[in-house]
Amino acid sequence: MALSDDEKTLIEEALSVYLQVIARQVSPQQAQQLAGVAQGIIRKLDSLDSGATGKRGNKPAGISDEWYSKVCLTCDKLAPSGCTDKVTEKYPGKCDPILHYEREKLLKAGA
Repeated sequence: MALSDDEKTLIEEALSVYLQVIARQVSPQQAQQLAGVAQGIIRKLDSLDSGATGKRGNKPAGISDEWYSKVCLTCDKLAPSGCTDKVTEKYPGKCDPILHYEREKLLKAGA
């Protein structure tokens, strides 16, 4: 199942309006919890394009297109919700698979 950009935008805008309305009706803690759920939904929108395999995930923040296509798509830590590696979460591009890829790229360029 794939969503068009217009459909994704509509969902994001609807969630934003929902959060604005609900923030007036519930406690700040409940509103914050719902905001976290809404952010998770927005992150998952792109994973709907992954098809039946469910392997592809969203490109983590701070990861280049090259790293994503050459490393992340073959990494076992990539889930439909994004990268599950704690190092990548804190330090994008500093996980072992990307560091190995960059080292090999430098060795090939120097040869």
